[in-house]
Amino acid sequence: MRSVMSTIALFTVIGCGSAAYTYSGYWASNHFPIEDDWVWQYTNEAEDFLMDAATTGRETKNGNEVVTIDYTHSETGNLLFSIKWSSDKSDGILVHGYYIAPPFSGADDDDGGDDTGTSTDAAVGEWVLFSPPVALADKQAEAGDELTTTVDGITYVSTFEAYEDCPNLYASDWRCMKVVVSSDDDSSAPFEGTWHWAAEYGTSLFQPVGASFPWKLVGEPEWRPAN
Repeated sequence: MRSVMSTIALFTVIGCGSAAYTYSGYWASNHFPIEDDWVWQYTNEAEDFLMDAATTGRETKNGNEVVTIDYTHSETGNLLFSIKWSSDKSDGILVHGYYIAPPFSGADDDDGGDDTGTSTDAAVGEWVLFSPPVALADKQAEAGDELTTTVDGITYVSTFEAYEDCPNLYASDWRCMKVVVSSDDDSSAPFEGTWHWAAEYGTSLFQPVGASFPWKLVGEPEWRPAN
């Protein structure tokens, strides 16, 4: 249960100095900004390649600005998977669909698994679109909050577990919303796992379900104006 700490807003200063927390909770969309287009690069101890995450498309669905983010092999450009996200102060953070690319040489590690967030049992080579979208965080969220979405016979659960340190190879002093996403499906969608989102920046760390290590942000994101 949430407790109101006072009638005056309590602010925690994060990143470039924006208020991450008020008495009603953390503004989730501040931790997953999609106003601009950008490319981020991540490394994983279990993989011998870097992964790029880049915004590649924008559309409007039921009043939400939905942004497609492609996750690709940095050197070859091969697509690993895509996720359709929305993030705003009306509806919080939502996933509207995902696409898993067919496997390619170099995507898997030696034991036959991978740390890319893909699953050989999930739908491959076709978009999975959600109606309603899967809710990952309310517009204002408090540690301990849990959201449940049932769509197409699958129940997804997203838990805001903590607000904690989330160092990466670019910044050692970030603090993040830690959000854990799971489902009752036998396979895992690429957004299932543990996310760490930093105010004003976005994903610092992401550890897919079944992965041994998280993907860690390598350097400063390359920002571009939104189309």
